Amino acid sequence: MEKIELVLDTFKGRNEYYPLFSLWKHFPYDDKDPVLLANAHEKFFTRHSFDLMKISPHGRYPVVDYGCKVSKEYDPFTGSTRCDECCIKNTIDWETIEPVNVNEGEFGNQIKAVELIHKKLESLPKMMTIFSPLMVASKMDQNLVSNLRNHPKTMKDSLYILYEVMLEFALSSIDSGADGIFLASQHLRETELKWEEVEKYEIFFLKKIIEKIKRKSDFTVLHIHGENIFFKQVNEKIKADAYNWHDQLTWPNIDEAAKISNQGLLAGIDETKSLIEGNKENIKQNILDSINISQKHDNRIIISPGCVIPITVSEESIDIVSSTIKKSRG
Repeated sequence: MEKIELVLDTFKGRNEYYPLFSLWKHFPYDDKDPVLLANAHEKFFTRHSFDLMKISPHGRYPVVDYGCKVSKEYDPFTGSTRCDECCIKNTIDWETIEPVNVNEGEFGNQIKAVELIHKKLESLPKMMTIFSPLMVASKMDQNLVSNLRNHPKTMKDSLYILYEVMLEFALSSIDSGADGIFLASQHLRETELKWEEVEKYEIFFLKKIIEKIKRKSDFTVLHIHGENIFFKQVNEKIKADAYNWHDQLTWPNIDEAAKISNQGLLAGIDETKSLIEGNKENIKQNILDSINISQKHDNRIIISPGCVIPITVSEESIDIVSSTIKKSRG
């Protein structure tokens, strides 16, 4: 059986073989160059023989071509970056937003990385990281919530443009070798936004993206970022093939989530404590517990972290995850 078939069977609760697993992280400095980024992914995933790859570009890639100035520095813990200067200074700037060519500029660099990774690891199932339009907007505008409330038409029109760009980027990523999409949202949780605003500005566009890309992609994983998430509501409103969330930090745990949703789940690895501390027995027990829960629910769970693992996590700690899972396969 090809790996992609095993991934898809897992999402549907039909995996009768063995538990799948994956980890992902940022690659600071390498992620500013498509060749270096591809090489970093190949090295990381080849060493640990993961069953699924999440391609991890730097977190500000969608806003560079719009004029945001990305910092040269990275978070020493997560490996993520930030904008030194946002491209949106006032509401008028939103009125001038236009589509960009996703095969050129910074978007084009990410497409090139996908192509290179696919050439190196053709048989490995891969998902490209895509951000929701609202998440992209939040990286461009420090006054996003105020603008959404005071200028709803302008913002809805602008979000449509960002939706079209991210959709086109997703489709281009699939054409370039990605099997699926890792669609990330930071707004499916308790924030300044009211639930009605979440439905209007986030869920609306997420559903449109998933509906459009499912005609071409093999699968879509929805990443629900942060704590105090709307897991049950999201499961009712959005039918991605699988969900990924910080199960070690927030409700629901993976057992609860598997009872709420019939979709596939990516969860179970404690990247917040066990991996960081590097205690072999704690890491091993964490993985064995997650495998047992997955087996209770038709092996619908791909053992994975709730988000990127910290760049401070040692390769030896990741080796423990790999060896524990492989040993469990008999």
